[in-house]
Amino acid sequence: MFASLLNGNKRKLPTLQEFIDRGFAPAGGVTDILLIFPPTSVADRYGKADVGDAGGDLPPLGVTTIAAYLREKGFGVGLLDGCGLGLGHNQIIDIIRAKDPKAVGISSTTYALPSGLALARRIRSEFPDKLVILGGAHANAVPLESAQDYPEFDLVVYGEGELSAEQILGEYKKLGYDRTSFLEGEAFLSGVKGIVYRNAGGCVLNPEMPNIKNLDTLPLPARDLLPMEIYLPLPNQYKKPPVVHMVVIRGCPYACSFCDQAGTGGRTRSPAKAVEEIVHVVEKYGAREISFWDDTMSFNRVWMRKFCQLLIEADTGVIWSCYAAVNTVDRQLLDLMHKAGCWNIFYGIETGVPELMKNIESHRKNTSPDKIRKTMQETKDAGIEIRGSFMIALPGETPELAAETIKFAIELDPDYAQFSITTPYPGTHLYDDIKQGKWGKLTTTDFSEFQGWNVVFLPNGYKSQKEVWEMERKAFRSFYFRPKYILKKFLQTRSLEDIKRYFKGLRLLIGGFAYGPMPPHIREVEGRTPGPEARVLH
Repeated sequence: MFASLLNGNKRKLPTLQEFIDRGFAPAGGVTDILLIFPPTSVADRYGKADVGDAGGDLPPLGVTTIAAYLREKGFGVGLLDGCGLGLGHNQIIDIIRAKDPKAVGISSTTYALPSGLALARRIRSEFPDKLVILGGAHANAVPLESAQDYPEFDLVVYGEGELSAEQILGEYKKLGYDRTSFLEGEAFLSGVKGIVYRNAGGCVLNPEMPNIKNLDTLPLPARDLLPMEIYLPLPNQYKKPPVVHMVVIRGCPYACSFCDQAGTGGRTRSPAKAVEEIVHVVEKYGAREISFWDDTMSFNRVWMRKFCQLLIEADTGVIWSCYAAVNTVDRQLLDLMHKAGCWNIFYGIETGVPELMKNIESHRKNTSPDKIRKTMQETKDAGIEIRGSFMIALPGETPELAAETIKFAIELDPDYAQFSITTPYPGTHLYDDIKQGKWGKLTTTDFSEFQGWNVVFLPNGYKSQKEVWEMERKAFRSFYFRPKYILKKFLQTRSLEDIKRYFKGLRLLIGGFAYGPMPPHIREVEGRTPGPEARVLH
């Protein structure tokens, strides 16, 4: 993605080396820790061989917030987005050699874990004196197992990492960055909440660090360390670039069994702080649009109303999109959100089959098919576009029930529909159920395939992985290649930017989701030999 931007962007972008240098903010000439989001491609993340210039590289806001916090506490930090910059492991090793950070923290999702693990092994081999730490979504989900399975990491940090990281770096620095002395200091390590460490008896899981209650005490993410110029969402997720991504809420109050945030509650920054950050990114980065990543931004209606009112008063001119749950909005609130600039809401609908809703516990946020229908119509009436998320191969599903989900998606007629293959991520209730023999079986333990587009879970109601994959393609074809839908998109076209986005989206749809060849791992399972057109995912 970065290379295509360099070749095709009319604006003059910094060079790769300039982007790398931007990512380092040493203190007193020392970089105490380098935080790395390991490299994977957009094609890897979407299980497709080629997404063209559709976009999809997004900033790693989690480590960016930790970097800002540590910098505020006086530590020298570095930040490398291996995805956005398109860095290979050899390049990252060269950067570590040149910049000499005293510790390295790798933040990894489940699908990026193989890349992060390979990178950790290289670092351990070439820089044996550096402290290497694992954090991120996978560590949060299965911290003890991560430490037990991957000795390349000296520590695993889980939960909210700001306070744990501060304590770790403070002690490490006090010991003169001596890795051996630090790791032998069990009296200290045993007292740090939110980590897994090793002693003579094996791996020790400390209690979780309490959540930060007042999110307003945290600094704004260190976006100045990121290559902000290169980030662009997928075509159906923006209208007015430059787009800046933002998180103002942590946790989710709902209990969907497939989600690693299930039951984590919800804590918000104050509406005033959220608007303050919007004003900041408008002034500093020229943002014309905000993409909110919060799991359920509207879960607190009082908060949402106050936020919208303050944003209207700020008169920034930005538009924005967010994630919401059906049960959290009504027509009055939707009208206010639209007035404040909301143009698009992503609803996790999953399915309209009541039995399947209960199997994944999504009925708590969606209630019933009729409630979903009502909210979708109210959202449209408020003038807000809808992205609806649906799932294929749910627990208890058969091809016949999947067809009901597809029929429901067509009936609702959102502006965009996402059909994801059910992926039981480690640490979720669904993963635990399947490991215990419920619902079906896992087809692989290769975590690089756990991104929502590969068939890693085969429900009892399906005969083969191929059947699931074909159902996913049927869903995309049935929804997007309807004459009614094509005409609607044509009539909604308002600008050259719209035409560009639709073209990119069509290429992605045809090349990957609707008519692309089956992934190599499915070909192999089905007893076929991948031909020259087979897509390389890893």
